[in-house]
Amino acid sequence: KRSMADPTGEKSRGSLVLSDENVERIVAKLCEMRGAALKIGQMVSIQDESLISPEFAKILARVRENADYMPDKQFEGQMSGGLGPNWREKYGSFDMVPFAAASLGQVHYATLKDGTKVVVKVQYPGVAASINSDIDNLSNVLSLVDLVPKGAHIDKALIIAKKELAYETDYVREAESQEQMRSYLEGDPDFYVPLVYKELSCGHILTQEFVEGHPIDAFVDAPQELRNAIGLKMLKLCLRELFEFRYMQTDPNWSNFFYNTETRKIQLLDFGATLALSDQFSDSYLQVIRACATNDRETIIAASKDMGFLSGYESELMLDAHCEAIKVVGEPFAVDEPYDFVERAAYKRVAELLEVFAKHRITAPPEESYALNRKLSGAFLLCNKLNAVFPCKPLFDRVYEHKSK
Repeated sequence: KRSMADPTGEKSRGSLVLSDENVERIVAKLCEMRGAALKIGQMVSIQDESLISPEFAKILARVRENADYMPDKQFEGQMSGGLGPNWREKYGSFDMVPFAAASLGQVHYATLKDGTKVVVKVQYPGVAASINSDIDNLSNVLSLVDLVPKGAHIDKALIIAKKELAYETDYVREAESQEQMRSYLEGDPDFYVPLVYKELSCGHILTQEFVEGHPIDAFVDAPQELRNAIGLKMLKLCLRELFEFRYMQTDPNWSNFFYNTETRKIQLLDFGATLALSDQFSDSYLQVIRACATNDRETIIAASKDMGFLSGYESELMLDAHCEAIKVVGEPFAVDEPYDFVERAAYKRVAELLEVFAKHRITAPPEESYALNRKLSGAFLLCNKLNAVFPCKPLFDRVYEHKSK
């Protein structure tokens, strides 16, 4: 019997081969559930497409590119439904042509009555209501073709995706999260969080301050000193969110972070995917990273059990693989010399452990780990993209010493 994954009835050297016709079918289907498709791709790949099949990576890229703007009638319905039929009178000006489109909505330039520049994010109609059905349909598509790695615990990932997408489609929650992070970073010399205008926002509309800058990945050809500075700031933010705020913005998409060359600040732009960490999870993970520096296997295993990464019944092979994966994450913080994120790139070794995890993992990772992995790997991959080289251990040591007091 032929399948979408193997229309010829054969597989070449055990790898997935998709015909152009079947790729077009899958792209068309995933575009119908664009937000759900990109969320799963993000969760499974952990922001590193080397961990998913090349075919799925290409399909996700096609889905990202197929962003359609709302027809005028739909757009008018969204704005009137959220801000009232006289919504135009609440702005000084409003550019009806969106300058960007994402998986869940589109973004417009506008000004307030006093001339203040703002951006307005408007959600596509029906997105929030269709989350569960889209995720279920996506599960059916993925079951037809071998596009995700074995051992990815896709069933649990789908459940978590439903919860995260529900968060991301609630712009009231996003506005509150943005205000929360703004309070944490008030006065910080390295970061800025734009103001939210709640009177011009609702469940599916978000109006916020316009900020100048460029996406941080636009600086890959900048002088080494600037690339190092950006990487250092992002890793610093990651550690503060994990262990100080215990409150994370978990979408490491590089376009969510703009660098302003005049203020030398990184501006944080999207707070739909935020997660509050429990004290136990944050404190245990702090001990895990600390144990990497001292090569303390017993502490790594004990803290991992506390967090739910391990059940206590794993084989030695699984324990070895788990400890190795944790050490990979902790390696930049365990060495005194400047860490070269391209030359060392130790975190890439996690991909080599996937086969062991697929065969020997007893329990799915804890819910927080999906967001945590995205956050950490996103920061590391950015530093890799920037060719950054800087000491990471002092960053972690300061956090650890502060928490230990």
